Amino acid sequence: MRKFLKIAIVSVLVICLGLPLAALAFVLLMAALGVALGIGGAILGLLLTVVKFGLVIGIPLLVLWWVATRVLSRERTY
Repeated sequence: MRKFLKIAIVSVLVICLGLPLAALAFVLLMAALGVALGIGGAILGLLLTVVKFGLVIGIPLLVLWWVATRVLSRERTY
């Protein structure tokens, strides 16, 4: 009878305390993971936007610089 009572008390404690605490921990961990992934995605998006603008603005400027140095150079070999 003692063994059954011990198993019954432990089962009730697990069901009444353990499962809600496990569910709460799961929800909190998933929320933290969502926040971390969201912030990481936002930072990655900003970095990709900066790189894109750098390429869109930088490559034409480099081409113009290269053409200007060719046209304005002292030795014209064309």
